[in-house]
Amino acid sequence: MASLTLIAEPFPDWESQVQQAAALDLIKAIGETAPRSCSARLLIAKGSPEPSFSSAKIQVEQLPLRAGLLPLIWQSGTTARPLDGEFVHSLTPMLPLRTRGDDDGTQASVSIPHSLSWDAPQLMGAAQARVYRSYVRRAVKLADVLITNTHATARALQSQYGEDIPVQVLQLAPPTAFLPGADAAERRAELELPAMYVLTTAMPGELGRLDWVFEALRLTPSLPRLVVLEGLDPLPAVRDANEPSVQVPEDLQHRVTVVRARELADVGAILDGAALLAQPQAYTGTGYTLLAALATGVPVLHSGHEVAAEIVLDAGVEATEIGEFTAEYARLFRDIESLHTLSVLALDRSRGYSWQTAAWQLWETHANL
Repeated sequence: MASLTLIAEPFPDWESQVQQAAALDLIKAIGETAPRSCSARLLIAKGSPEPSFSSAKIQVEQLPLRAGLLPLIWQSGTTARPLDGEFVHSLTPMLPLRTRGDDDGTQASVSIPHSLSWDAPQLMGAAQARVYRSYVRRAVKLADVLITNTHATARALQSQYGEDIPVQVLQLAPPTAFLPGADAAERRAELELPAMYVLTTAMPGELGRLDWVFEALRLTPSLPRLVVLEGLDPLPAVRDANEPSVQVPEDLQHRVTVVRARELADVGAILDGAALLAQPQAYTGTGYTLLAALATGVPVLHSGHEVAAEIVLDAGVEATEIGEFTAEYARLFRDIESLHTLSVLALDRSRGYSWQTAAWQLWETHANL
């Protein structure tokens, strides 16, 4: 009986909590889509909360190490031996790998969720970016197949490591924790959010481009209030430079609210109340916020970054420089019918993303190895 093992512990970057949530959604779907006589196994670190699943096809096993030790320990190939002979997948490059023989029986598929470590390493922090790149290099060398969730990330990966490396595109879905729950309105009230607002996750700086959104507010006083969402764990470069929070210019303080998500469920609640998601950033991470916005029917105004453009397609508007961005921002709220149409397109676009489809494709990938 074949079993597909999913590594639950992600690379410890600013997206680690949402990657853990995504792993739970994926393992459920792997269990639901498992072929006859196949099963799924979720590997968690010692001390991590142990999830429970209703499916008898899913088993949870605990590693003998705590999550904090894994980034160091798993850089050694010898630690991969307990996984010999298994089908293994990880949503991030952090997993144990080693050189194997052709008849080993092990199959390792590795997701590379973004290209920030070589495109914009300053956002991750120099040390963290180096470790991330080392894991990616080893995956390129030793994994059976590399997986990305967009063609844009696949192209970036091949540009960095060679066009002949085996890369497959497997679209993911918004983590359930990023979708609005029954208490979404209560959460927004607790965070003191207005009834009408535009949401952004932009941050200060040349790459974060929060100033693009601020400039739009200055040019069009009638625009709705802006809510700036700080993540549970912001990008290190942003966090270190802007503690304790985003600094709002004095002339905009009455029009901007800065909130920090207390837990993942807050993100879904905040997205659910937004009229528009403004994403001027020159980078895109894994894209889970964009996927959740689509699923909530929230249109996206973005800067044309390849990953964002591919995820959003016609459910958003692209504006590649500040003048165009501010003009499109204002136009969308002059033309409410256009904004409504984009919302419908967002919901329609979101139907193309599901964990069941991702899991089925993952099983198919391993069947073809």
